[in-house]
Amino acid sequence: MSIENASSKKSFWLRIAEANLLPMLDEMGYNEQWLIKWQKKRFMKAMIMLVLGTLIGSIINTWIMLMGPLLFLFVWMIEYRRVTVFYKKFQFDKQLQFNKFTRMLIPLLLEKSATLYSALNKMLKRMDEGHVKSALERLLIGLNDQPNSEEPFRKFAKDASGTDQAMLFMTTLYDYQQSSFDTSIINELGQMSSQQLFEGVRDIVEFKLRKFYMFPTKLTMASFLPIVGYAAAMIINTISKLSL
Repeated sequence: MSIENASSKKSFWLRIAEANLLPMLDEMGYNEQWLIKWQKKRFMKAMIMLVLGTLIGSIINTWIMLMGPLLFLFVWMIEYRRVTVFYKKFQFDKQLQFNKFTRMLIPLLLEKSATLYSALNKMLKRMDEGHVKSALERLLIGLNDQPNSEEPFRKFAKDASGTDQAMLFMTTLYDYQQSSFDTSIINELGQMSSQQLFEGVRDIVEFKLRKFYMFPTKLTMASFLPIVGYAAAMIINTISKLSL
């Protein structure tokens, strides 16, 4: 049972989840039991920080007790942030695998006496284990069950990549199958694959640069936190003296 179907049961742990959390986890293959378990751990981590922050605040100063709820919200949001970062990496890796699939498929289709089914079977043996290979297995089953239908191609594009470019590539591949294997379509597929590869390389460069650019920012923020803490303590101390 997928997470999106399970959400109809109105489970408490599903109701308090962010709106886009369910589709992200469902796409990555996590089921209802995993989500509920993760939500409970997430809630417990946040509650521990709430209790610790409140206790420390009650010992030091009444104003600092507000740190408890703030820490609760911080931990709750940072756990969600981790999932979104993991999902972006999942999408990134999945797109790279799909680009690899397209580049390897074109030469197989141009082989003498090659058929689409035989080329896809060869691809199944060459692909590494992962999301795209699982989608390819379902595609081959779909081609057997629905040999003249475009639906297996569309489903593969959605499962393996989910992008408009993937959908265009697979629908063009379907046209190739239905047009007595016109080689001009293969040339078109090759151009599409080259463009996707170029975009994939550009995405890799941007991904690496973003990680590099964020390092000085994180370093600066880490050194800035003690200053903020000291300033907050001075302000709270001043306010407490004024109240006296």
